[in-house]
Amino acid sequence: MNKQLFLILICTITFGFKAIAQNDVPIANSKEYTIAEIKVTGTSNYNEQTVIAFTGLREGDKIYIPGDRMSNVIKKLWDLGLFSDINFYITKIEDDQAYLELEIQEVPELHEVTINGLKKKKRREEIIKDNKLKPGTKVTENLIANTRANLREEYKSDGYLNASVDIRTREVQDTTASESSKVDMILNIERGEKVKISSINIEGNDVFSDAKVRRQMKTKRKNFLRFWKRSKFIAEDYKNDKEKIINKYKEKGYRDARITSDSIIKKGNKDIAINLQLEEGDRYYFGNIEFLGNSVYSDQQLKQVLGISKGDVYNGVLLKKKIADNEKPDANDLTNLYQNNGYLFSQINPVETRVYNDTIDFEIRIVEGKEAYFNDIVVNGNDKTNDHVIYRNLRTRPGQKYSKEDVVRTVRELGQLGFFDAEQLSPEFKNVNPNDGTLDLEYNVVESGASQIELQGGYGGGGFVGTLG
Repeated sequence: MNKQLFLILICTITFGFKAIAQNDVPIANSKEYTIAEIKVTGTSNYNEQTVIAFTGLREGDKIYIPGDRMSNVIKKLWDLGLFSDINFYITKIEDDQAYLELEIQEVPELHEVTINGLKKKKRREEIIKDNKLKPGTKVTENLIANTRANLREEYKSDGYLNASVDIRTREVQDTTASESSKVDMILNIERGEKVKISSINIEGNDVFSDAKVRRQMKTKRKNFLRFWKRSKFIAEDYKNDKEKIINKYKEKGYRDARITSDSIIKKGNKDIAINLQLEEGDRYYFGNIEFLGNSVYSDQQLKQVLGISKGDVYNGVLLKKKIADNEKPDANDLTNLYQNNGYLFSQINPVETRVYNDTIDFEIRIVEGKEAYFNDIVVNGNDKTNDHVIYRNLRTRPGQKYSKEDVVRTVRELGQLGFFDAEQLSPEFKNVNPNDGTLDLEYNVVESGASQIELQGGYGGGGFVGTLG
């Protein structure tokens, strides 16, 4: 672009830079001018008047050059996220009249995505969908960085620690001048081989042997009976393994057990070694266990459900489950004892009150709350199945006292009808009011296909014999 500038370039913004917004005050050696003209050049899908409106500047406005208002204008344009490059020029000055040119480059739109290095078409489609790489999407540096990071993390979690993701863009030659620029995105993915574990080294363990600690881990080292077959490293499995090791110690009374350090050392492009440093701590026992705040159930009833007595080996995992077992919705625990009898709003918290020698005293603090009753019961998603078929299988009714057990059984029995996808059955509480003790309940169902094909048979007598229904 051949352009005679009567003043040096005032401001330039590219990716990664933002001007600091301040009040419109003069800068040293600045002078006040009247804007005689604002001209917009560069590539943009917006017309000139729209862009000028974005700036908030108008012909006839007085402005200091250089001045903070110019910085504010550029920051305002940049924050729109529509432009990748913004330049302000003064093209001419006549007396106190300034002629301004705003040169902008719009963020390009995505035209097409090419993924190299993957054979399966379905996997390529998943990447495009998961990272929202649809045609027309604005291709910002942030989009590229997030896509690269997401893919690397995904492959890392699957054990491909050496996976590389290279993303490039290529401008599309578009003859339609009025349209914004477009780019193709090229993703070059080299997954590599899964990293395998050559050894798992454990230090600091006296209570449990190395073998017993390793038995808690899904992550395995190479098999000595088949030395050529080695375990693949999965980051999520390894994270869960560390939690399982500590839970094993807590089950045996070692409340303070922890992993003080763990490291993964690369032994090459395909092998790693895992080092775990443990601190086991001392073994503890349950002391006195008292209940506070209970009026619905006696201490004896609660102790019977808790199933823990003074002198038992401390078991933090068991204590947590006996308060509320999140893995079993129908477990025999204190939370379900209350919630199956209408006390939806009850809260139960175990608190250590005293630790002495090898003994821990506890208080089980209970806030029973108000009894809850169902108000409206609604089923959503049944387009084919008649309402009466569903409602006659509901164990929850309007006006009935809340029972978690009844909700769980209803979900289970609806799934057994065969009309709905059992995995997508979901009860949802609405309009929960602790003060009134009321709630609405919605059962959201997804109907399964009405048609099923059953094939039975076998091979005999020189051909296939069977039935198709």
